[in-house]
Amino acid sequence: MSIESKRDHIRQKLIGAQPKRVFLVEGTDDEAAFRILLERFVPAWEQRWAIADTGGKRDLQDLLRLEPDWVGLVDRDEWEQSVIDQRQTELPNLMVLPRFCLENYFINPAELWRAIPTTRQAGIPGGEAAFRAAITGELAQYLRHGVLWRVVTPLWSGLRALGFKEALASEDSLVTAQDDAAIQQILRDWDALLDPHSIFTNFQTQLAAATAVTPDAQFGQWIHGKVFWKCVVNPAMNRLLGQMKEGERRKKILHKLDRPADLQPIFERLA
Repeated sequence: MSIESKRDHIRQKLIGAQPKRVFLVEGTDDEAAFRILLERFVPAWEQRWAIADTGGKRDLQDLLRLEPDWVGLVDRDEWEQSVIDQRQTELPNLMVLPRFCLENYFINPAELWRAIPTTRQAGIPGGEAAFRAAITGELAQYLRHGVLWRVVTPLWSGLRALGFKEALASEDSLVTAQDDAAIQQILRDWDALLDPHSIFTNFQTQLAAATAVTPDAQFGQWIHGKVFWKCVVNPAMNRLLGQMKEGERRKKILHKLDRPADLQPIFERLA
């Protein structure tokens, strides 16, 4: 489906003749989560907005270019602040989640504890300290994993920007294939980007920065929330609070979570 067709489909399905704007998010989980959050914290939001998932960052940004009156929200992920500043300069209607991804709102034990009803808290042997320990026991390992993810993931887009692999292996590379000097220069450019020493030094630098910040900041921006939720937090909550389907647990957390202060600018923009 072309981006224009996707835009038209959203208009027809969600807006029609209504005087609404569209709030775009990346995926279906984001859409479901923000429906709950907006219902809780942005009164009468549905009178002004429709919400639609786009299937990813690229389509979301392309839709915002077509529709400057719409707004969109993407995960921070591995984007450095310089990248965020550049994208938001190009697209003033683009918002960036303050945390790594949506799941980072489900992994901070201090925030989660307050979202658990007191009657359920009382049933956890050892109370809040035991709950926190069950989640933070492997934090250092997942911090390294999250930092490495942030360092390595941008390399792919960097390679694509340098023409990987089409510059040397595509129908259009026939002329380049006849030029040894051009081939070697392209290979040098790729090699410079993938220099092991530079990548590992960057990893060490960012790991030192991540280790130096508070646990709240680590849970917010340095841990890969999707992975940590799936591998650590949800299993721990199943052990301590009883088995529950993952989707149902997410909904319960969203309905009980304290108003996230770092989402306030997003709520205000949709008010």
